[in-house]
Amino acid sequence: MWDTLHESCESKFFSHADWERARWELWYANQSMVSGRPTGSAWEAIQHGLGALLVSPAEKRRCAIELKPSAPDSDEVAAVSMMSGYRDKLKPI
Repeated sequence: MWDTLHESCESKFFSHADWERARWELWYANQSMVSGRPTGSAWEAIQHGLGALLVSPAEKRRCAIELKPSAPDSDEVAAVSMMSGYRDKLKPI
């Protein structure tokens, strides 16, 4: 989970405090899982902690956060097109 969290798209938005929180939450989850059989309240606490970090897509939707794949910048595309047009109009020496 730790590696996956580092590779996730939201990881670039985490502050140092968020990473510490994630470290503690995942440590607690690990302790609960290796203890044998985690209790319902432990599982609820784990889910709550991960939800507070907005790891779940459902939590993001509840907070009206929608991560969209990056799209080409229309201004950049227009500028490149304009420069290409200028280059085509130049006469070779």
